[in-house]
Amino acid sequence: MPSRTATVQAPVTSQKLFRASQELAEAAVPELADASSVDVLEVLLRGDAPPPGPVDADMRLRRAAFHSAHSARGGGVRSPYAVGDVSRIPPATPCRRSLIDLRPRLIRDLDHDSRWLARYPTPARLLREAGAHSLIVLPLTVRGVALGLAVLYRRADSAPFEEEDLHAAAKLADRAARCLDTIRRHIQEHALARLLQRSLLPEVIPPVSALDAAHGDAAAEGSAGQWFDVLPLSSARVALVVGRAEGKGVHAVTGMNRLRASITTLAPFDLRPDELLAHLDDVVIRLADQHPRDQKQIGAGCLYVVHDPVTGRCTASRAGTAFLMTAQPDGTVSAPRLASHQPLGVESRPFEITEFDAPPGSILFLRSDGPDGPHAALDPFTQQLREATTRCGPDVREVLAHVAHAPSPGRDPALLIARTRALEAGNVATRNLLPDPAAVSVARTWTSRQLATWMLDELAFTTTLVVSELVTNAIRYSAGPVGLRLIRDERTLICEVSDSSSAGPRRCQPMVSDEGGRGLSIVTQLTQHQGTRFTDSGKTVWAEQSLPT
Repeated sequence: MPSRTATVQAPVTSQKLFRASQELAEAAVPELADASSVDVLEVLLRGDAPPPGPVDADMRLRRAAFHSAHSARGGGVRSPYAVGDVSRIPPATPCRRSLIDLRPRLIRDLDHDSRWLARYPTPARLLREAGAHSLIVLPLTVRGVALGLAVLYRRADSAPFEEEDLHAAAKLADRAARCLDTIRRHIQEHALARLLQRSLLPEVIPPVSALDAAHGDAAAEGSAGQWFDVLPLSSARVALVVGRAEGKGVHAVTGMNRLRASITTLAPFDLRPDELLAHLDDVVIRLADQHPRDQKQIGAGCLYVVHDPVTGRCTASRAGTAFLMTAQPDGTVSAPRLASHQPLGVESRPFEITEFDAPPGSILFLRSDGPDGPHAALDPFTQQLREATTRCGPDVREVLAHVAHAPSPGRDPALLIARTRALEAGNVATRNLLPDPAAVSVARTWTSRQLATWMLDELAFTTTLVVSELVTNAIRYSAGPVGLRLIRDERTLICEVSDSSSAGPRRCQPMVSDEGGRGLSIVTQLTQHQGTRFTDSGKTVWAEQSLPT
């Protein structure tokens, strides 16, 4: 009989093996036996398949189930060790022999004075106390691979096992073994999906001056398609993203990766959150039309929040049941009224945008799945967040640790927490310009003075040249006033020129003899990043340079 060792808690994904084993044990009692036990090889809990052939003596088994019927004369058979205990099958026992030759054993009359029982007094004593007198030992095998072992017991007034009982038990064990193998494959697929998910999600959050963020690793069960992202945007802004792809296992991770790739591709274009989700919705529908398997991705959810450290404002849009909470610096916790929208690919109506204030020190708490409306205030996460804002310090990791253990009904969400910062007023300089060619010289002079104030004289030449080109284009191709803004971030100097035209600039390939058309090419050569952000009143053309080390 197996000897008792340490008890450990099985992972959630492995509990299905224990439930299936318990069903086998209960199916055998009382139709075939008075008591039954099921042990599975420990490697199954990781989703691994044992090698075919005999089970090596060093391979450990874990008690997965035990069930006993109670008779009128007293209690049933007691197990020598608890469900979950790790054990080794002793040598020179019927159980060990069945694991070697993978054949069942019928013991009509159990001799309690047998040498193999005498060497293990505790199991022998329990069998003797229960009056067990007959055994059937069944290796659980699939295609020549042993997955575990089932033992049936008869006791008291029950008749000893016969050959027909052995045949019936063997059929039951064969069905159970196939069920265990299917569960093992699911565990293996889930483990692969989790490994793939972790390899695709960002290992570290990129450093940004707009906020300090921390993320919670999605729990193991049913969360292969959950994800989070922190995406730096132009003008020191940052996008916070959480999402959920439909499906299970590797399929869910594949859908997650496609959605993440689409978002990271669209984000640099500085689309508004509602516009970005509209494009993402089109991607889901198009993929479903082209690949029938991706019909499952219809129903995915996403929350996209953009924080601007200059204005202290956030804009957000969502699809599905993604959830957002905010905690103000004074401790007030609330849920911004995000416009509800069906999951991606389900509904064609336009997405809506929500704007709200997030002053410095505010906490943004994003979940890929959660409650909405009046139920949000009663959610355990909400209660935990209220406690965290009063008990925890400024480190968002402390806040995350406090709320990550709150119970979550249904799917386990991906968590993303961020504490907002603001750029100091002295790091932002703004100048309005008249739509006159003479304003170019004014812009250059003002820029030089501002860089001198910031002690960035090293960047004066390149920055004034960039300003000159951008202001010239704004005056030439738009009507109305022109806005010039310089932002000194922690690592970059950002130059923005805004105008009232909705037409974006386009780089040209001028001929050698052409006198113009080289402005944007010059800006590209002098700066590290450039782009255009469209607004309700026109557009903003921006360019970034790295600050001197």
